[in-house]
Amino acid sequence: MPDNLTVVLIGSVVGILVGFSKTGVPATFILAVPIMASIFPAKESIGVLLPMLIFPDLIAIWYYKRHADINEIFRLLPGCIVGMFLGFHFLSQVNSENLKPILGILVLTLLVLELLRYRIDFRWITKNSLSPVIFGILGGFGTTIGNAAGPVISIFLVSRGFSKYKFIATAAWFFLIVNIAKLPLFYKLNLITDKSLVFNLWMLPSIGIGIFLGVKLLPKISQNFFNQFVYVMSGIAAFKLLGIL
Repeated sequence: MPDNLTVVLIGSVVGILVGFSKTGVPATFILAVPIMASIFPAKESIGVLLPMLIFPDLIAIWYYKRHADINEIFRLLPGCIVGMFLGFHFLSQVNSENLKPILGILVLTLLVLELLRYRIDFRWITKNSLSPVIFGILGGFGTTIGNAAGPVISIFLVSRGFSKYKFIATAAWFFLIVNIAKLPLFYKLNLITDKSLVFNLWMLPSIGIGIFLGVKLLPKISQNFFNQFVYVMSGIAAFKLLGIL
């Protein structure tokens, strides 16, 4: 585990993005995945990032607790469990060098899905009884191999016609359950260590800043401009992971 000021500073940027994504703009998190993979080996970065997600999940469910739709969470979980075990098997077979371009492809895929979320009417998903299973499997696999299932789950929740607050609260509960369930899997793969947990503790203040910004400043920011900035930066980072830049 690298231990220097540069890593702490860049990790703090990731912490702000994580906190902001949980209480403000979910798309922000896409950028956190490649940034973390730039300061840690790709496989190790997944384990370092996971505990950083749980703290803001807890804050989000407390702040937006009245708006969550628990029924939708239970519809997604069976498929998600299948996807998680598929992802766990995949992670147990791959090394950091092989995982790096896969994370790049995953980030680009998430970008495409996030862009489509704002441009396509996904209400047809609600008419398909298998959609919770399919999206659950995709989300479970994506969150296990890269902590990156936000856009997949977002598309499913958008198809349900949720309000902004109901969307954030339901997603927060879903990812809190999933992220806690991933802890023993990541520990078994040695992706979470005592040293990585110490690093996570150092990141708590920056995550808190991100949470504050998400709650207080989101109404004052042009979401269209902010999303476009995140997409561009995430695309650049993804191409870097792929070795193109």
